[in-house]
Amino acid sequence: MIGSDGRLVQTAVIGSRNSGRAIILPTDADELTRWRRRHPAYTYWCGTQLGGCGNELSDRLYRDKVCHFAHRPHTSCHRTATGAASADHLFIKDDLAAWAGRNRLKGRATSRDLGTGPGDNVDFRLGAARQHVRFQFSKLAHAEWRQARQRLSSDAVTLDWVFGPGAAQSETMEELYDEYGYLLRFRFETQGAVRRIRLRAEDPRRSSDWVPLDACAMTPAGLRVPGAEPHRRAGPGPAAEAGARRAAAPVRRSREEQVIALKAALVSAAGFRTRPTWEALARSAGSDLLGLSVPDRVGLLVAVDQACGSEGSPLLSALIRTGESEPPSYVGDVVAAVGCGVPATAAVLKRWCQREADRAFAVHGVPSRTAPPRLPLTLDGQLAAPQSAEPLQHRTIVHVKGGPVLSHTARPKPKGLASAPGDTEIRDALRSARERRGPRPMYAGALMTLAEEALTRLPEPQRTQLVVEMATTRRWLDSRPDAPVQKPKKSRRAQKIANEKKAEAAKQSARAKKAQQRHQGKKAKNPLQGARPLPGAGDTRPEKKPK
Repeated sequence: MIGSDGRLVQTAVIGSRNSGRAIILPTDADELTRWRRRHPAYTYWCGTQLGGCGNELSDRLYRDKVCHFAHRPHTSCHRTATGAASADHLFIKDDLAAWAGRNRLKGRATSRDLGTGPGDNVDFRLGAARQHVRFQFSKLAHAEWRQARQRLSSDAVTLDWVFGPGAAQSETMEELYDEYGYLLRFRFETQGAVRRIRLRAEDPRRSSDWVPLDACAMTPAGLRVPGAEPHRRAGPGPAAEAGARRAAAPVRRSREEQVIALKAALVSAAGFRTRPTWEALARSAGSDLLGLSVPDRVGLLVAVDQACGSEGSPLLSALIRTGESEPPSYVGDVVAAVGCGVPATAAVLKRWCQREADRAFAVHGVPSRTAPPRLPLTLDGQLAAPQSAEPLQHRTIVHVKGGPVLSHTARPKPKGLASAPGDTEIRDALRSARERRGPRPMYAGALMTLAEEALTRLPEPQRTQLVVEMATTRRWLDSRPDAPVQKPKKSRRAQKIANEKKAEAAKQSARAKKAQQRHQGKKAKNPLQGARPLPGAGDTRPEKKPK
């Protein structure tokens, strides 16, 4: 009734154990009833292409729970994937076969098992044109992807890699962004008893719309998805590489032209928030850069950074990385040549370049934002806290009994932090404030103020990390016995209502006071004035005694 992992069996194949014709069983009782009437002769199997046992299944109809497939009694099956997505590799093969037929393409689709299931990837090959499209279902390590790509490229003119949800490593994505400017993705949408594929192209800033396979085309340059044409170049096959070498062979540009092209490539990489290798830069800025020696690279990068303009501009050379995501050692020579200091170790250089990369992403990203401050280097090549650029604070001497008291007109900012510190400095300062012993640090409140100001200019995930650090610090401050009790802040609306009530109460008090003053200024009237005396009042004659 259920799969070996405890989930309901929702997919099967029709006709035989080796069939590739997949189906998703309708889960609603009425829908399953209509399906049975339309297809009374269908038989369902736990197909071998689904990773199943090959035994026949029965469709179970329920009114009080979800309909599903079930094995016959006393059947043993170790199939692991039983959900609606477990047959996607069969659905895509059907879609590719129909698409190739409509476009008169002589292609063939095959699925492969790389260790996690029969549908780890699906290859679509056009034999005569030697074009290859791989649909990657399972997640592949970056090193394995590079090896597979190199192996497949040797036998294909064009090679396109299309990734499913969560199937691409971050290093793989960065390499494809550097080379092509975008990444191809696919997903499935359920339509009745089958699922249909949708494709799109995406880059770090935007993505095209999800489109069906019929909206895509197979061209001499490879698979074309609407919205990705301007960025696409020929694939890495031997014929394409030979053509590229022939096209790029004749000329060597001047140094000025190389500087302009290299600067444009680095600015474009910063806009995509990527850090390219020198080889990726050579593909974008010109193949004549690939054979440059290390001293020539250093001289070219120094010229690029000097051409960036103002002294505070981010160093674009800090974006360059090696295949292991480390900054090349010669970038340290560029940093020293432009007057930013001499990094003492590779770790210092890596941290310094990461900050400069963040600054480049902020300046050249879309939309742009305020860049964090540069990390200064000491004379011995270590990282130093950025210098504070805040103005001197004015002090007022208040003469009171017992001696003068200094009154600051503004809350002092913590020492060692710039006027616009980055998220790393603020988080480190908050952490060190919590670790200090003794009474509550005086600058903890100022740190929280700086952190709130920084939230408006930080992107994700730095904003989330800073919010977590602020919440931890706030709980720490509240738990301190010497922490002052803070009154909750009122909103503007509540403050306005309170002010109006206070003004109305003052007016009523003034009116009552005036009425009292008017009442006291007048003479009190005799209540008996003008009244007739009662009988006998004022009669002083003695009463007669009865005889």
